[in-house]
Amino acid sequence: MSKLPFTTMCIKESMRLRPPVPGIGRSLTKTLVLPDGRKIPAGFQVLAGIMVNHSNPLVWQDPEVYDPLRFSPENSKDRHPHAFIPFSAGPRNCIGQNFAMNEMKVA
Repeated sequence: MSKLPFTTMCIKESMRLRPPVPGIGRSLTKTLVLPDGRKIPAGFQVLAGIMVNHSNPLVWQDPEVYDPLRFSPENSKDRHPHAFIPFSAGPRNCIGQNFAMNEMKVA
């Protein structure tokens, strides 16, 4: 399946536009300081909008346009690793993401 790079790019672009989970929630274990200096105390529930992240024009040029080439190696190399998070990210990401990607390629 590693010989299907364009199929992988198409799947990723589809998940960028319509992620399987539109948002994720977390409980803060420590105080979060935002870039503007405001603080969110530990214990608060926060939500991260994956759809909002995936349609951010500061990250994605023409975010509403379907363009699988966004995920070519040369276009992805300088992108922040958390710009595209259809399966969440970090220690609580989806453990089945590799299986899901492989299943989409063969289905």
